[in-house]
Order: sequence, then C-alpha cells, then structure tokens
Amino acid sequence: HICFKGNYESYNLFIKSLIRDNKNSFFDFYFSNLEKNEKDVFYTSNNYVNIIKRFKFNKDKLYFNIDDVDEEIVDFITEISYKGILFSTFYFKNPSMTLWTNYNNQFILFFESDEFILEHKKLAKNLSLEILFEKY
Repeated sequence: HICFKGNYESYNLFIKSLIRDNKNSFFDFYFSNLEKNEKDVFYTSNNYVNIIKRFKFNKDKLYFNIDDVDEEIVDFITEISYKGILFSTFYFKNPSMTLWTNYNNQFILFFESDEFILEHKKLAKNLSLEILFEKY
C-alpha cells in the first residue's frame, strides 16, 4: 500500500485518474446514517445542498457506482473527504484497489497485488503528491 499527502487539486486529479481507468467501481457515502446535527454541516453551503439533493438516499444505500455519478459529485466527495467533513472510501476492481480518505490530508491506497504499486506511485508523484510511506 501507499500513503500519500498533497493539496486538494492534486488529490482530486489522482482520484479522477483512478476512476477513468477503473470503470464499474464504487464509493461509500454515509450521509444517510448521519444524525441531523451532523447533516447540518452540509446545509451551510449552497453547493453542498444542491449536490446532496441529487443523491437518492435511504438508510440501506451506502454504496454508489462511480459510473452513475458525474464529475461534480466526484469533486464533492473528494472535497468533503479532503476537508475532513465526511470520509469516503473508493473501491476499484481492475486492478483491485481500495482508497481510504484519511485525516490530515493523508490517503492510503491498498492493492490486492504489489505489481500495481510502482505505477500508482509514479502517478502520485507526477501529480505532486508526497509519498509518506509504502509497504509491499
């Protein structure tokens, strides 16, 4: 796995690159499980309100197919994860990877197979993301 850190723009480009290369993948979004006071954070921004309205929520639906959302929703999920408002995890199928959003703008990308670490490490560096550690 790789742990990296960087600015929002670099992280967002990294996520979009993973999405572009991994169709039919998923992310989790636990908004429907939040308490009312926790949801209020989202209603302080008109942009957030408009995006939240586009989700079809119910208590049982926590996972969303990336192919079913547009770039604005990806930007939203990336932004609220980056800001620490609500963390999401991205699940990719080909190659099999999981991206955890994390505290202090650090993110961890787990791989099923080590053969993909170098490729994604290079992508992260090309986008000016700092590699904090890697483990094979």
